[in-house]
Amino acid sequence: MKKEYTKHGKCIWCSKEKPEVTFFEKPHTISKKLGAKKIGFDICDSCNKYFGTREKSSKYQMSVELAFKEIFNVTRYLLPEFAPKNNKQYLRSVYFDLFKTERIFRIKKTFKFKPDFIKNFTRQFKRGIYEVFLQEYHRNTGLGLNDKFNIVRKFVRYDYGDLPLYFGDNNGVYLVPEKPQAPSFYFSDKVLSNINDFGFYTMFLFGHLFYLEVTPKAAISRDIYLRKEASKLIGSGFIYNSLKEMKYVTDLDFSLNKLGKSETN
Repeated sequence: MKKEYTKHGKCIWCSKEKPEVTFFEKPHTISKKLGAKKIGFDICDSCNKYFGTREKSSKYQMSVELAFKEIFNVTRYLLPEFAPKNNKQYLRSVYFDLFKTERIFRIKKTFKFKPDFIKNFTRQFKRGIYEVFLQEYHRNTGLGLNDKFNIVRKFVRYDYGDLPLYFGDNNGVYLVPEKPQAPSFYFSDKVLSNINDFGFYTMFLFGHLFYLEVTPKAAISRDIYLRKEASKLIGSGFIYNSLKEMKYVTDLDFSLNKLGKSETN
């Protein structure tokens, strides 16, 4: 009998159940092209395929997975701690070229500096961040089917509405986890309390720090919560100078431009 990747028999994204949908394909909670190997469950084959499929309705066709992968692959190749353990000295992707030895980063012509393109890229990237959250939350807790995450489902799976994404604006000092090769997501009692009480989840991914609004409670607690988090985050200002809402994906220093400047000063 073929293995099924399900525990509840119901998809965390579309809410459809067996036998209406199947669960035979391995649902990686984060793209395996970023070196991740974690396998989730209760993600139906249809939804699993959807996230890697280009949006044909958009002028600039781009899948959720592609936008997510393109951004983090650049950071991953630039920081030695995150770089793949192989002898490959260059990254050639859909939108970027990167040569590690010379530390040369090039934006290809496929990346358009046009408002519609940047807007679409940003939205797809944000959806990718929230996709990873719910899949990892469910993998760790088994509670991803809860109705409180409907706002995440609507945004990520159905491209409906919008959810803000906040990030720590880095000064060029990048923190590296103990096991940088394998992205880890934590759901301790304190983290779960933040989700339940304030509606926020903090995600540390490839040296970048993000704050996600994952339940409706976040809209109520937003101002107080973010003000408090910003105060803790900035501290002396050595690592972070502010906590910002992402308006455009280019707001994020994914090419580590600040790191390069700090090394030459």
